[in-house]
Amino acid sequence: MSIIKNQWCSWCAKKTEHTLIVKNILSRNDYQCATCKNYTVQCRYCESMATLRPGIPDSEKVDSFFASIKTNWASELCSEHDGTIANFEKLTMELDDLSHYKKMLDREKWDLARGGKIAGGIVLGCTVFGPLTYLAAPAVASALGGLGLLGASGTGTAISSLSGAALTSASLSAVGPGGMAGGVAFITATGGALGGHKGGVVSNSYFGAIDDFEIIKVKEGTGPALIFINGFLSQKNQDSNDWEIAIKAKYPNNPCYYVTWESSTLYKLGTYFGFGGGKSSVFNALAKNMLRGSKNFASKVNPLGWASSASDVLSNPWHLAMSKASMTGILLADLIERTNNRDGFILMGHSLGARVVYYLLEALSTTNTNKIKDVYLLGGAVDRKDTKGWDLAAATVAGSINNFYSNNDSVLKFLYQGANLGISNPIGLGEISSSNNNINNIDVSTLINGHNEYKHKFSKILEKYES
Repeated sequence: MSIIKNQWCSWCAKKTEHTLIVKNILSRNDYQCATCKNYTVQCRYCESMATLRPGIPDSEKVDSFFASIKTNWASELCSEHDGTIANFEKLTMELDDLSHYKKMLDREKWDLARGGKIAGGIVLGCTVFGPLTYLAAPAVASALGGLGLLGASGTGTAISSLSGAALTSASLSAVGPGGMAGGVAFITATGGALGGHKGGVVSNSYFGAIDDFEIIKVKEGTGPALIFINGFLSQKNQDSNDWEIAIKAKYPNNPCYYVTWESSTLYKLGTYFGFGGGKSSVFNALAKNMLRGSKNFASKVNPLGWASSASDVLSNPWHLAMSKASMTGILLADLIERTNNRDGFILMGHSLGARVVYYLLEALSTTNTNKIKDVYLLGGAVDRKDTKGWDLAAATVAGSINNFYSNNDSVLKFLYQGANLGISNPIGLGEISSSNNNINNIDVSTLINGHNEYKHKFSKILEKYES
């Protein structure tokens, strides 16, 4: 008679039957998951099942570094105990309020593997990042593969079309050293994944990788909820006072939320750019900090060579902040999608906060959500010429995207374009390129003389251009 355990699987993150395959004397017994067909062993610290090796049919085997090590190595911990996810049962949780996100994401068990670290690499000329817990978190890799984020397998088959062990193996291969160097390309989740099981796996992983992430409800009210997202900071202790003062006349009764993320990195950048009243100049920042970590002149002028390793990328606070903004946007998109709010949300982002908003909108673009009512972007540090991306973003918004830009923004003019070697033009300097007619590009050069003036003058901007 077969011995069967009904437990959570760290391969597919689902509760399923695990059938005993090999009874071992000196090590844990081998089981096989009935859902994904991969092999499992019991976690050292609980009843859930950790990963053993992928159960790949010979006809579907994909050569990969991860497949080889998984063949001879068993995980000590399940996905909860290695820090990949907070709780198996909460991956599909719905939220009554956006500020209740911790019910889904806060770790209830010890993070024995200290997950949430960052690795980086280059894919098709783009910097990519992902938590190092992918090394022991096949559920995350499989979720990304199933969402269509990892392209094709080594055999040319679309990874998203695979299932079970073949999906797991191909996904692990895609995020391995021979593929994406432990990273995840910042492209959006698709279909109904956000707010569901797969979106929950990805969001759990991103949450562990974004320092200081918090959603604070700063005001109760009625109507669409306003979400404030900052970019560069003038002080480490963030608050939303400037946002609340600026929108008081236009949105006097609306509930308000404030999102914090990567405060140390954003403060470091704010200090470099003189936001804190220091003596650092735009040009010194560009020379000393944006190119720091480069080993030679060639790497300075070659965007691929410049960020060719994780250490080079992570020594550069600008690129780290841009990457974390992308992750924050996708995480917020999943949380918004699973939040019950009939009145919807109005998004407001300044600088790199606008970058967070862009990826949030892109991530929501293929869902059926109608939760985003309007968007305000101030001095946005995100490319304006990605027409396809902005078309997707605009289609998500029921009302309009309002892009406020100034030709006097020296931070974006010199630092953003300098740090990106002139290959990206920020929305904070000009009009967004899109075929959608719900994007309003508004030149506020007569009011804004610098990057850090936007929020202080936002009430005047609203009064002048939206009256």
